[in-house]
Amino acid sequence: MKKMRFIIFALSAFILTSLSAAPTILEVEYKDVTVDGKTVKVATIEQPDGTWGYYGEKGGEFDVIVKNKLDTPTVIHWHGLILPDSQDGVSGVTQLNPIDLGKEYHYKFKLVQSGTYWMHSHYGMQEQELVEAPFIITTADDKDYKQVVVMFQDFSFKSPSENLKELQSQSPKDDTMKIDNKAMPGMAMNKEEAAPDLNDVKYDAFLTNYHTDDNPEVVKVKPEEKVKLRFIDGSAATNYWVTLGGLKGQLIAVDGQSVKPIEVEKIQLALGQRADVIVTIPKEGGTYQILGQVEGLKAQTGIILTAEAKAEGFKIETEASEATPALNYDQDFLLHSLDKLLPELSTDTVRVKLSGDMDKYIWKINDQVWPDITPIKVKQNQRIVMIIDNETMMSHPMHLHGYDFKITNINGKSVDGPFRDTVLVQPMSTVIIQFDAINAGKWMFHCHNIYHMAAGMMTYIDVIGVKEN
Repeated sequence: MKKMRFIIFALSAFILTSLSAAPTILEVEYKDVTVDGKTVKVATIEQPDGTWGYYGEKGGEFDVIVKNKLDTPTVIHWHGLILPDSQDGVSGVTQLNPIDLGKEYHYKFKLVQSGTYWMHSHYGMQEQELVEAPFIITTADDKDYKQVVVMFQDFSFKSPSENLKELQSQSPKDDTMKIDNKAMPGMAMNKEEAAPDLNDVKYDAFLTNYHTDDNPEVVKVKPEEKVKLRFIDGSAATNYWVTLGGLKGQLIAVDGQSVKPIEVEKIQLALGQRADVIVTIPKEGGTYQILGQVEGLKAQTGIILTAEAKAEGFKIETEASEATPALNYDQDFLLHSLDKLLPELSTDTVRVKLSGDMDKYIWKINDQVWPDITPIKVKQNQRIVMIIDNETMMSHPMHLHGYDFKITNINGKSVDGPFRDTVLVQPMSTVIIQFDAINAGKWMFHCHNIYHMAAGMMTYIDVIGVKEN
């Protein structure tokens, strides 16, 4: 009898272990949202229990099966994650085929980072259809804070292909300039005129966590509670100025990487970027609108934090009283990383030129248009110094897969900048980034404005493995 009980106990332990080790399921599926009184179908990435995205712990294993419940193929990229390139989720480059409708794909890798990341489709222009979700990797310190994800999204009743077709059919504006005999949008002289140059697409609405301004997400907080706001710009083509509703916060991380904390009431957030800000709810409680206002426009979106007993009936004004200016480099000069590059490696310098033809709506890297590109080849275990020259009159949020890089120079001025995976390169400017090429593989490098990317501004860096002696 004792032997039988032992066998039953061992079998039960085995079953429990097997169940606990089962992969997490992420379903790419449609959901309904209401915009301007119309119910529309968008997409999202959720677990079967309704959890939006993925939450893991540093040092844990990411063991996930992605199931495609859309009516088109898809593929999911884990934005900002350091991982084997075979797990990076780029169809035709690091993943042979997309995930066909009704099919699934198994991803598995170690979580070596912590912080705020996100996942999104890397197939066609599905980001515009909101195929995205947060990817949060926590540490033991996170138990000290209430965790609040704030993902900004731009919404259009038109399909992304319709928007792109309109951009490709537009003639240049009267204020265009010629650069290398290519027509580029001119730099307008005031906020109202600047808007078309800062925003290619005229959006019908801006959302936060799929919520509109007339029905914002309301998060209950407590007086004196510390809240970690995890901001994510999950938009397809929009940058934001973020305000904290009168609260003062500590900006402690960007793109998942820790920085020396600075006190902020407003931050800049470009496409694909993230920022962690800690705020403390005052002793008297209150209600606070956490807003993202669109670069160059009055339009805004956000969530509400409230310590009030009744958390109903809140709305956000769709427009601010004034339009915002363009984003700039001021924040990059203020942020200093807590981490450093590896001890000195041999250095390889790579030049990247960003250019384009606004007349034809073509965007280029090193005079090449994706997919007709020659990859940038570098050897493993080198310090890569990448000089990015933006020769256009539009900013470009340049994202590198599989790596964090350090910003070291802006327009000829050295800076002890943060580590990031996405840097907004301003018009007619030069940014130098550096990273240690220790992770062999093919790593996409592209503008995170999906219309610029779809119109050609994408390549990849081939980090060629070096055999160890």
